Amino acid sequence: MKMEQATRQRIAKNAVLSLFIYILPIAAMFITFAITGQRPWNKKLPAKTQQTKSVNTKNTDGNGSND
Repeated sequence: MKMEQATRQRIAKNAVLSLFIYILPIAAMFITFAITGQRPWNKKLPAKTQQTKSVNTKNTDGNGSND
């Protein structure tokens, strides 16, 4: 079944427009990073704070009893 030329052009135009709309926010993000010099993927994680051990009155057998 042949498709009309106008229908084919409309589908192609809509596909290109959809891709443009999809890519636009991604491009804007990278342009913003380039202008501001930010590199969020290079940020170092904050140093982990040392956690205190919790008080556990149960035995070390792992069976949950206090014997």
